[in-house]
Amino acid sequence: MQSDKTNLIPEDFDLRFQRAFGLLAFSVNRHIVDHMRRLCIELSLDPETAQIWGSLAHLNVLPNLPLGADPMVLLNEMGRKKEQALEPIRLAELSQITGLPRETVRRKLENLRKLGKVERTADGRWIYCATGVGPEVEEFTRNTVLKFLRTAQTLVTILGMVNTTQLQADAKEEPGK
Repeated sequence: MQSDKTNLIPEDFDLRFQRAFGLLAFSVNRHIVDHMRRLCIELSLDPETAQIWGSLAHLNVLPNLPLGADPMVLLNEMGRKKEQALEPIRLAELSQITGLPRETVRRKLENLRKLGKVERTADGRWIYCATGVGPEVEEFTRNTVLKFLRTAQTLVTILGMVNTTQLQADAKEEPGK
């Protein structure tokens, strides 16, 4: 499979977004709400626990990934940093990054530990357990990717449906915008 680096964002994105805001917002919000619902039901995780577990895994793998950096340059196909071990994270760091109270993060990490999804190191820091990512998480992620791609296709279709002639007329009527 070849990598297609096609830019899906039209040059006149802001005009198209403004015109189709309602439909775009509905589509993307429906995806997000469905994702959170599935997360809670299929993985039996509340949203805060999922946020903590996901944040921990990302921080363990790439604690200092610069914003906008291409993870494909830094990670192998298994999602691991090339030639490096996981970086354990302190509770205080995880609390600060997630914006959740320290006690909440501690309690949820302990629950995740009991489920075999995270481990506490000898020095008190935390790492996610690859063994905690079983077939149900893999299937959840597979379905998430498929749903995300379908949502992306929907958004591109909506942006493409916008009447560009009307957009240009609207832009001329509203100088300064």
